[in-house]
Amino acid sequence: MDLVPSISEEIEKAVSDIGTADVMVAIPAYNAEETIAKVMKVASEGLSTFFADRRTILFVVEGGSLDETKSVARVTDIGIVVDKIVGTYRGEQGKGNALRAVFKAALDLNVNALALIDSDERNITPDWINNLLLPILSEDYDFVTPYYNRYKYDGTITNMIVYPFISALYGKRIRQPIGGEFGVSSRFISIIAKEDAWDRFVGQFGIDAWLTITALTRELKICQANLGAKVHRAKDPAFSLGPMYMQVLSTVFRSMSKFEDFWMEVRVFDDVEVKGLAVPQEPEPIPISVTRLIWEFELGMSYFSSLYREILSPGNFKELEKIAGLEVCEPEKFCEFHIPPELWARIVYDFAVIFNCWKGNTHKLVDLSSPIYFGQVASFANQTMELDRMEAEKVIDEIVRVFENEKGYLIKRWRDLNAGGLCAS
Repeated sequence: MDLVPSISEEIEKAVSDIGTADVMVAIPAYNAEETIAKVMKVASEGLSTFFADRRTILFVVEGGSLDETKSVARVTDIGIVVDKIVGTYRGEQGKGNALRAVFKAALDLNVNALALIDSDERNITPDWINNLLLPILSEDYDFVTPYYNRYKYDGTITNMIVYPFISALYGKRIRQPIGGEFGVSSRFISIIAKEDAWDRFVGQFGIDAWLTITALTRELKICQANLGAKVHRAKDPAFSLGPMYMQVLSTVFRSMSKFEDFWMEVRVFDDVEVKGLAVPQEPEPIPISVTRLIWEFELGMSYFSSLYREILSPGNFKELEKIAGLEVCEPEKFCEFHIPPELWARIVYDFAVIFNCWKGNTHKLVDLSSPIYFGQVASFANQTMELDRMEAEKVIDEIVRVFENEKGYLIKRWRDLNAGGLCAS
């Protein structure tokens, strides 16, 4: 990953003026004027409280916001103990491109440990900084992923696809592989700088998945950091798919070809240790529109059935077609809508394999999967509507186990298509 093009003159000068630092917290920020000041102050408090004996720096890497994010960051008082850089990175807008500038600055400053914090966090505490950085500084971990309490309908892309898929492929149950907050060692930063990023999606929302998969396939030392509840700008999953779905899934699916030799050999699935203490807190609930989700599923089935017939195995398509044909049009019958987890895992695997064989536009292929994804979210919502967060978490755990159990299906499908010359491995 070429890091140099992301460094603007203002960032380069600020880094040069500071010279060196031991620990850095970086906050990628775009249109975050309402939250950036609080995140900066709490992050600075964490640095000054837990790492007072080290030279620390807070880096707000801004992406050309249309609001006053940069101005607010510049005038925010974080005291005199922690150095501050506020600068706009160079290049196309996107979190991944922001982190390119962060990694380059971290290398130039020779930092030992780096924490990444999203700019829209509303319940960040100083403990977050300690829990993300201490495993790196005291126990030689290379990558620390977040472990949050999230509302049961927050993070459905993670819960329904990314968490179970990455666990099954790469053998580590990392609960939030695209969570946003990470701790990164200097060793991992040096590795990142030499990696060949797969495509432009890594420069956007695909970056978190890329970091996690890179750490896993490099077999680095990984743990999870207890961060308590996650409160951010969460939205109803029926109305907020956005570009993240495309960028994250494309990044995760494409990793299969790049790391085929690694994941094909994984047969053991391990939990990953969670470190640190956090303030007990329940996340804020968010709405979910099951009616809209099922409508999106039914609409997709009516328009794209012929394409689904080509993408899915015959048995999976037949099961899905049967579900779509059920009488679920009346609101009082929505509770009957259900996609079995075994079928869902095989459908995701079908799309993932075909993605790596697809001769056309893979963006459209991922788009085609979204109606079925909406159906799966509706199915999960129906199953967990009366459950509390911990009970719903057990349902997600079961989905993960099913993805792991169905990995044999994935391997067979992958090998069959490769044997037929349809996929480039």
